[in-house]
Amino acid sequence: MKPTKVIISLIILTLAAMMPWIIKEKTEFSPPLTESAESENIIWEKPEIGILQEIEPKPLSKFPSKITVLKANEITAINIRELPSSDSKSLGVVYGDLVNVEIIKNLDNGYTEVKCRDYRTMKPICGFVPTEYIQEVDLNEKFGVIVDLSEQKVDIYENDKIIKTFSCSTGLDENNCSTPEGLYRIGERGDSFYSPNYKQVGYYWVRFNNNYLFHSVPFDENKKIIEEEAEKLGQKASHGCIRLSLDDALWFYNSMPRGTPVIITD
Repeated sequence: MKPTKVIISLIILTLAAMMPWIIKEKTEFSPPLTESAESENIIWEKPEIGILQEIEPKPLSKFPSKITVLKANEITAINIRELPSSDSKSLGVVYGDLVNVEIIKNLDNGYTEVKCRDYRTMKPICGFVPTEYIQEVDLNEKFGVIVDLSEQKVDIYENDKIIKTFSCSTGLDENNCSTPEGLYRIGERGDSFYSPNYKQVGYYWVRFNNNYLFHSVPFDENKKIIEEEAEKLGQKASHGCIRLSLDDALWFYNSMPRGTPVIITD
């Protein structure tokens, strides 16, 4: 065999022997990944986000948290003047710090124009009082009372939910005996009272506007219940106060704290 052919044969045999090693090297040592290839192999972890709970808006309360009243004892009458002057004509009176007054505007001369009801006629009036008599006070935010004149019922609320409903008798429409609508707050209370004009006794009274009270159905001078009046619960029958059964009046007397809002509506 010629030397050239021998050399070529040796080269071929050498390459054939090295081929498995070359293939293995290519398999084990693959070229570095390009940026795009790396991106395809990365698993991006999303940050853990808690499930957002739907927050329901808090329903508006049926009762205000504050009330604007006059700075006076609850049985003291304050004149509402026709003009912003102490010698001006009185348009009516408001008793003490249980009755809501609506501020119209404050004047620079120390007077405030207000809208309210005259205690004697219970008709709406607009007039003036010294600004120093105006005060805003907090109402009890746990309890509230709504008196429905058309339904002759008293709804008692605790945390904006009705917990009791009482049948009642409010004032007659005639002879200026109607129970005044409006916003009030509960004041003083007592075990009983006697009305010489009507010769009647009422038990467990709770004030909301001077002589306007929550109290029991009437009893006579011998402390016996007047049955014909008690049977009128659920219809207008009183001289302006809000009558309740004896048991309901006792519960109201014991349970409704001073400052509880009272809304009387038709």
